[in-house]
Amino acid sequence: MEVSMLYAKWKNLCLRAAVAGGFCLAGAGLAAAEVVTVSFQNGVNGYNGTFDRRIGERDGDQTDGMTVTSYFLDGFLPDRTSPDAQGLVRFDDVLGTDPNLIPPGATILSADLVITTSIAGNAQTGGPWGVAGLLKPFSSTTSYFADFNSTTDMVSRGPWWQDGSATRPVGGFGAQAQGATDSANVTPIVQSWADGAPNNGFTIQAGLSDSINVQASTSDGWSICTTGSPVVNTRPMLKVSYTTVPVRKTVFQNGAGDYAGTTMALVRSGTNALIEDTGDLLNPERTEDGAILDQTFLDGLQFSDIAGNTSSPDDLALVKFAGVFGAEPNQAPADVPVARAWVVITTGDLSKDARTSGSYSAHTMLRPWDTTSLHSSFGAVDGLQVDDGDISPALSAPKGFIRGAEVWFDVTAYLEAVRTGAADYGVAIQANGTADGWQIHATGSTTPDARPRLVVYSADLGD
Repeated sequence: MEVSMLYAKWKNLCLRAAVAGGFCLAGAGLAAAEVVTVSFQNGVNGYNGTFDRRIGERDGDQTDGMTVTSYFLDGFLPDRTSPDAQGLVRFDDVLGTDPNLIPPGATILSADLVITTSIAGNAQTGGPWGVAGLLKPFSSTTSYFADFNSTTDMVSRGPWWQDGSATRPVGGFGAQAQGATDSANVTPIVQSWADGAPNNGFTIQAGLSDSINVQASTSDGWSICTTGSPVVNTRPMLKVSYTTVPVRKTVFQNGAGDYAGTTMALVRSGTNALIEDTGDLLNPERTEDGAILDQTFLDGLQFSDIAGNTSSPDDLALVKFAGVFGAEPNQAPADVPVARAWVVITTGDLSKDARTSGSYSAHTMLRPWDTTSLHSSFGAVDGLQVDDGDISPALSAPKGFIRGAEVWFDVTAYLEAVRTGAADYGVAIQANGTADGWQIHATGSTTPDARPRLVVYSADLGD
């Protein structure tokens, strides 16, 4: 297990030591802050607590990872020509008081599940694949149908959030090449363990619908390296950064408590992304207030000719949370740095095409806007660009969102700048080089806990 520490407030400690005649006496409230990073991977620094298993619709899919060097996961097709197969992986013995473990009660600043694609034939995948937390334990006898039931006509969907056997997916993998190593954000899942929930591990899944007749997942299989891989650094790994410094956590989401401060605009480019749309009645340039929308699609720009006409429109979202900082119990403190902040957007579940493999990015919005601002309202060039002074470079750009998945955009830099005096125009969420649409829950979602939310961790972790 790799361990690295960042000790903060060093100047204050040294000053206190000098005042005490050379002894470092840290008084009340002066304990050195630290951020610790630990990683868990079988065969590294004596760790051997990983257990993984594939389960699927076919009898032969139930396979322990230690018995093979890799196995294929797969997505569902209604005609059963592509049966569902999911990967379960658990990292035992990761919490405790040992310096190489995660202390119970710690605040998780980041956690990543790291997976390596094998080099078997057709191991690559176009994705997407999601990662959810398991809500029940698994073992070498766990199977797809016997242990995971669904009240839908599918009988079983394996571990699935709508059946109460898994959390909503919170991380994901997009397209993967043979031999590639990639990671999925699993921070909220690991935080739940630190807060006392059972560590049942993760499921890696392509995503399924409510009905046997609707495809809602990729049917492109993916071969991943297992705990049985002879190459140690290709085995599944969990990497976690945490702090034991007191952290204040605040969440802002319309309808949660008495909060109603989220403004959201869904902006569509129309048929031409370079010049102002002149009135195509079928695809007009428009902006919609997220408060009147349930679920809606974002999309990525794709040009069809040199005049700037598009075969895939530039549909983006602007989101702002009012009243974040202040002295009230439900506000983040204005006098404490933002240690981490995320804007959480939830993938829709009303369309079989809700999912996307492509990357979407979050940016600090640098121009004022409201729920009537059009795509042609921003700068000399329509839409949002870094070079046009509309938005910052990407703050984060996750990829691979399956049906129903939460997507955690790290917006720490944006919110800390707001706390220290920058103008607050919110954030922009837009496609990052993909023309694959993505269905999201808007502020008017009829599922209140799926509306956009801002999660803020406030703590002084040092320079």
